[in-house]
Amino acid sequence: MNAAQEDACQRGVAGSDAAHEKWLRMLLGFALAAAFALPGTSALAQSSPIMPKFSIGGEKKVLTPEEAERQKQIDADYKAANSKIPTQKVPDPWADVRQTPAGSGQKASASTKNASAQKKKLSVQQPQ
Repeated sequence: MNAAQEDACQRGVAGSDAAHEKWLRMLLGFALAAAFALPGTSALAQSSPIMPKFSIGGEKKVLTPEEAERQKQIDADYKAANSKIPTQKVPDPWADVRQTPAGSGQKASASTKNASAQKKKLSVQQPQ
């Protein structure tokens, strides 16, 4: 009878392991199903019948004469308002650091004047 009792004990242990293994397999199955289903949900959401379809730069709405006149008035008001704004000088944060070119309205230094005068003398003195 010892053999029968050992067999019964082994079946009981094996039965609990089988239930535990079955539960783990079911959990793994749910995890894999979720892993495959999640990317598909975003793809389905893009073509959902509930969401309206938008297209950028698609068909333009045909305006009625009243709407066209109203749009022209809005555009004219916008242009008039923009023309009233004075143009502003763009600040240059590097103005103190950057050297300004000589032809930008500033007076040339004495060394620059001397160099240009010497160039003129050389071009006059050269025989032709």
